[in-house]
Amino acid sequence: MGAGEAKIVGIVLAAGLSKRMGAVKSLLQWGDSPLLERVIAHAFRSKLDGLVVVLGYEAEKICKGVDFGGAEVIINNDYRSGQSSSLQAGLGALAGDTEGAMFLLGDQPFITHEVIDRLISVFHERQSPLLIPTFHGKRGNPILMHRSLFNMVAYITGDVGARVLFAGLRDRIQEVAVPDPGILVDIDTIEQYRYHLRSPHGPEGS
Repeated sequence: MGAGEAKIVGIVLAAGLSKRMGAVKSLLQWGDSPLLERVIAHAFRSKLDGLVVVLGYEAEKICKGVDFGGAEVIINNDYRSGQSSSLQAGLGALAGDTEGAMFLLGDQPFITHEVIDRLISVFHERQSPLLIPTFHGKRGNPILMHRSLFNMVAYITGDVGARVLFAGLRDRIQEVAVPDPGILVDIDTIEQYRYHLRSPHGPEGS
């Protein structure tokens, strides 16, 4: 991690119920580490100025099985109400001098530090309110949000993420093309997990 012109903190969302997986996604083995640990490792290799990890479902078990590497871990006790509560919990943990928040998903191990750093670089250059990476025109993750939009997250409810805001923010969104299809890949089901474990770009390549 490294400091930039404006303080940008990553928020890893890992509080979900893993309903479609049938197992605790964060603890699935991904190479030589749990899946969530790989996501955290990529974040720590980047130029983010800090990292917050939001847990909920099976938080105690995850805390015992994952090395958080110094990231701040917070527990969202309202995780059953959906992802919006985790967004709010993550933003609530940020210091007052934080200028930007990058939302990372705990089930996206292919999000590299290069992608994270590309978004940070554009944020510093242009101070865009909302940055979204794209691959061949398709929007992916993570998204980077300026503090001027933080208060809008407080009004989101249910099992939805920040994307629910996009329709009303069309003129404030900047898409950032990246040469990495990993921004489009998350691990939601056991079939996806097994497929990506076997793929050439699996754990050893991420």
